[in-house]
This record gives sequence, C-alpha cells and structure tokens, in this order.
Amino acid sequence: MKQQFWLPLILTLLLTGCGVAEAHPQTLARLDDTAWPTPQPAAALPTPTPFPKISLADLGTPTPTPAVLLEESGVAVQIESTPLPEAGAKAPVQTPVQNAAESYEAIAVAAQNNEATTTLLATPLPARMLHPPADLRPGPGPAYAPIDTLSDDQAKIEVLAVDQSRQWALVKPEHSGAGWMALTDLTVTGQVSAAPAAVTTWIASNGLILRSGPGIYFAEIGPIPTHSLMLVHGLNENRSWALLQPVLGGGQGWLPLQFLTPSVPPAELPIIKDEGGGMKDENKSPISNLQSPISNPHLVFQLSSGGDIMVINPAGTGLRRLTSGLDPALSPDGRQVAFTRWAGETGSLWVINLDGTNERQVSEFTKQAKGPTWSPDGSQIALNFQHGGRLDSKSECANVLRNPNPAIPWNADVPTDQSGDPKVKIHVNEDAEVEALLCWKLPPDPHWGLQVVNLADGHTEDVDGGTYAFHPAWDPAQPWRIISDGGMGLVEADVNQKTARRLTDEIGDSSPAFSPDGRYLAVTMAQGGGTDIFRLNRDGSGRVRLTKTPLWVTATPDKAKPWHNVAPTWSPDASQIAFLTDRAGRWEIWVMNADGGNPQPMFPAEVNAQLNFVYNFVDEQVLSWR
Repeated sequence: MKQQFWLPLILTLLLTGCGVAEAHPQTLARLDDTAWPTPQPAAALPTPTPFPKISLADLGTPTPTPAVLLEESGVAVQIESTPLPEAGAKAPVQTPVQNAAESYEAIAVAAQNNEATTTLLATPLPARMLHPPADLRPGPGPAYAPIDTLSDDQAKIEVLAVDQSRQWALVKPEHSGAGWMALTDLTVTGQVSAAPAAVTTWIASNGLILRSGPGIYFAEIGPIPTHSLMLVHGLNENRSWALLQPVLGGGQGWLPLQFLTPSVPPAELPIIKDEGGGMKDENKSPISNLQSPISNPHLVFQLSSGGDIMVINPAGTGLRRLTSGLDPALSPDGRQVAFTRWAGETGSLWVINLDGTNERQVSEFTKQAKGPTWSPDGSQIALNFQHGGRLDSKSECANVLRNPNPAIPWNADVPTDQSGDPKVKIHVNEDAEVEALLCWKLPPDPHWGLQVVNLADGHTEDVDGGTYAFHPAWDPAQPWRIISDGGMGLVEADVNQKTARRLTDEIGDSSPAFSPDGRYLAVTMAQGGGTDIFRLNRDGSGRVRLTKTPLWVTATPDKAKPWHNVAPTWSPDASQIAFLTDRAGRWEIWVMNADGGNPQPMFPAEVNAQLNFVYNFVDEQVLSWR
C-alpha cells in the first residue's frame, strides 16, 4: 500500500464530514474471539477454526535424491490384442508381487532384435521438405500444436515410421528433435510402404518416472525428460499402465496411462504379456516387506469428530457402531482401535477391541489429544496435543498516517469496502490526534506437540515434532520415524534422537498416511478451491497426483465447486487407497487403486445412505483400514 493512496482517501473523508471539530474519541471494539473447537463424545463437532499454517524456520532441509539413469539389456516380449472390458465392468485390481522386478526385468529396458514391440526402420528413409516452412508436431495430425517450424529445404530429414493412417511420418530432422510431419510436406527417397506404423505420446510434464513394471511397487528406472516423444508399445492387462521407450533410443519402462495421451485411442493399443504368455504379476503373493497379513480386514471410521465410530467390512457388509470419539486408528494386527476423547479441553487416549469389548482409558490429562497412530509393533501410540500458542483470534491496527505501509501478516483477515479497498477508520485518540486506522484480525495460533504413550503402563514421553506437529503417522518400516503435518510441509520426527527436520516444502501437505510397507505416503493438499490426494515416496520425493476434479465439473452452468478428496488410508495389501470425498454431492467413502486409477464408491448406495459424515477440514483422521 502506497502513501499516495492513503492521503487522498483521508482528505476525502475529512472534507465530507469527518472533521476534527466533530470527531469524538472512541476505542475500537474488540472483535469476537473464536475458540478452538472442543468436541464432545457422541456429539457433532462445532465449526472449527482452520488449522494455521506457520513456517518452521528451525527445521532442516532434506537432501535431494539424485535421479536414476536408464539402463539397457535385451529381451523378447509377446503382444496380443485384447478388447476393452464391457461397459460397467469393474477393472481388475492390481496385486503387488514379491520380487516384482524379476517379472518385468526384460520388458523394462531397451529390447534388441525384438520382433514383438513397436519398431522403427533399421535404416531411416531420407527425405526433404517440399514446400517450406513446414510444422513439426508432437502427434500425427493437425490437432497437435506445432513444436517447431522447419524452414531449411536443404536440411536432411529421416523418416523413422508412419502413423496408422499412413498419412503422417515420424521423422528426425537434422537440426531438431523427433516429431511428426505430414507426408504431403515431404519428398521421400525409398518405399514408404515398408515403414512400420508407430504410436507415440508427448511428455509435457515434469517428474514422471519410468518403472520396471506396471505398478508403483516396481523399481524406478529413471525420470523422463520433459518435452520428449515416446513410443507406446502397449498396455498392461487392466489398461492402466503403458510401456514406453524414447523415439530416439533408450531404455523402456512403464508409466500410468492417466499421464499420457497416445496418438491412437487406448482401446486400440495391444496388451503386453511376458514371453510365457501371462502377466507375471497375476495372482501372486503380496510384496515381501508388508506386515503380517490380516485374514479378515475391516474399515473403521468416524461419522464426526467426537461422534460415532463405526466398523464395516471392505465389501460393505457388517456395518455396526463401535463406540464414540475422535480419530480412530486400527492396530497393526487389526484387533484393536485407538481413539481420543475430550472433556472440555482435556483429552484422553482410549483403546477398544474391534469386537467392542474391553474399552479402556490408556492415558489422560492431555490437552486436546488427537490423531493416534500405532507403533509398528503395537506397543506404543503416538498422538498430537495442544501446548501453548494463541487460542483466540487477535485484532491489530496500524495508523497509516504514520506508517503508510504496515506489515500485515499473511494469514490476516482485512475488511474491505464495496470497491475492494481496505477499510480505514478516521479516529481521534485521547490526545486529540487524528489517526487513520487500518485494522485486521488474526486467527488462533495454537501450537501442537507429539507425545508417545506406552500401552503397558501408560507412561508418556514428549517427542520433538516442531512447533506445529499435527496428524502424526508412524512409519511401519522405520520404527524410529514419525511423520506429521508441520504447518509448512511434512515434518520427520526421530523418536530416538528427539530431533525433527522438514520433509517437504509444500505448505498444503496434510493428513499423511503410510502404505503398510512404509514405501509411500498419501497426503492431501488444498488447491484451486478443492482438495486432492497425492502419493509421495517415503523420503518426500516423487510427488504424484492421484485425484483431480475434471474441468467439466466446474464449467457447468451451476458453477459446481471443485471436489474435496480427504482422509486417505491404505488397504492392508497396499494396492488401494480409501478416502472421503464429496464428489457425489455428499460425503462418501470411495476407493481407488494405489496409482489413482479406477476410483469408485466403496460401498453400495444403500449403505452410503446410512452414513452422514461431518468433515471440518482440520486434518481429521476419519478412516483406518487393516
């Protein structure tokens, strides 16, 4: 705000009846304070104040993970055409495998002397432009925007393949990268009829990682350079992953189809199987580093913070009420449920058997205890609690006559007038001095810590998780490590060394949830008016967006709002993620594959009709699946 803005505004106000002679001293009334919500058992939580996002300047910065380079070796694969599943058919669920890298080791790298995969001409056909300039495009057709314009009619051009219509040529110009040109723009030396048909896709996104097989549990091969053209050899059996290879040579690898736009419809792409005729990841045992399998998994969820906690089978049967409380969490063996309760501001930790027996209080006198998470061996529970900070909102003002550019905090609520300009009050203080006051309101700023509770004796110990440790998640593969929402990104707490460091820098990262094997984190992040779920590697790298509101939703005449997808939790075999979403017009539990594919309601409509969720966007731990 510049000084020249305030002076004319103040003079205008004074000349229109706000003169000093008629002014009366007054004191600005304190704005109403909004207390941090205190939910009661078996009652809906009052409207909360959004959790503040404050920087953690005292936390360290993680060391970047170096990129992995592509490697090469040879193998043969077999491709056969398979029609798309019938409309309405449920896509098969991908099952992770033990020693998964062996299954696709041969298909995941460059294949020499391979007759089954898409091939280019061993000896490219020489060509030149007929009528320069001519456009080079990322796909075969005028619908693709040009990536380069070629003007040198003497420049050498190599024809590598053609499209299925045989009207476009995949080319490598002498002074440009690979792309597509219309054959009518070229004069080709040789038999174009001998050129193979190729399918490509243009990579326009950063951070896409090729994998050795069609699934997130296969080893990473390396990153794909942005603005590169890739051959598409085919799809896996459930048509959710594509086998790719750089047009100009390099290793092969798999990438989720959702990130790609092949030059032909996916229904026309072949299905890739290994040389034995089957997909080696079919009907295999779970990945080796998962915890002991649970024979009869369940989903536990809360309808509201402090309200009913329910139990249901993943198939949607056996719905029943278990108890009441906040943030339920199933134990690693799936036999017990931890949760918290509040009496006023005093919180307590509770545990109950899954069958509803032996409900017991484990610890008490913990201020606003929330977010219990079990240690991998089930002997301890970590939770977050409120300790210090400011629990009420706060009003502040600045005299812009003395300070025309006041430092307004980023999270301040500044009242504005009808034109959108900040409101300024002309005020005469006790010393008869005229003041032009710009005022704002700050939200509550509670501080949150981590506490570890020993189940055997109820002993508690505080752990350094930073100033804003919220919604902890205990790493099932590394028992020394707890990840929490730190207000300005995820924070990693070392329960042995009693230290903390920043894991991610995304201010919106919330609700961290580990996969059962500890290899991945699911997090939520608010953006564009909605909330989406992302998957990260355990070290915070490799961010992949799993949910997204389609453009047609917000472009409808009624201007529907973007979807909120919140509270992710992993299935016991780590192949799926359940989450709460309002995309159907009300909160429902949905489920998707771990790569974001095949999202759908988890339960039948008659079950969903019985579940009336309340979500207040304060990192509630709504779901737990074991």
